[in-house]
Amino acid sequence: MERPVRNLLRTLTLLVLISTLPSPAAATGDLFRFHASQGEFSFSLEMAGRMDPGSVQISSSDFKPFMPRQPYYVEFNRAQQRAYVRPRTRGELPWFEMDVIGTRGVLHYNGRRMEGTAEWGPW
Repeated sequence: MERPVRNLLRTLTLLVLISTLPSPAAATGDLFRFHASQGEFSFSLEMAGRMDPGSVQISSSDFKPFMPRQPYYVEFNRAQQRAYVRPRTRGELPWFEMDVIGTRGVLHYNGRRMEGTAEWGPW
């Protein structure tokens, strides 16, 4: 009788320990968000992952459903709350530039210059 109780206690202890570990979604939360809009145009950039800058996701009303693959240079400094993104080349594909200091930033895209807001995580 003692052995089934001991196994049950071990199983329950293991389940409690597993439930206290952070889930992968919680551990990888968003690190940075930037949003700018002007009239009908909107642009959003998110950086997520376990390290800076992590995975970069971009969405915009101009390039649905995807942004053409273009190599970018990303500099990200969480301590100083500074981020900027520049295209490595400015060819025929659409490209953008983004500069952020603190909670404000500037986006250059397709001849447009607009101001945006930034949020620093993790959340």
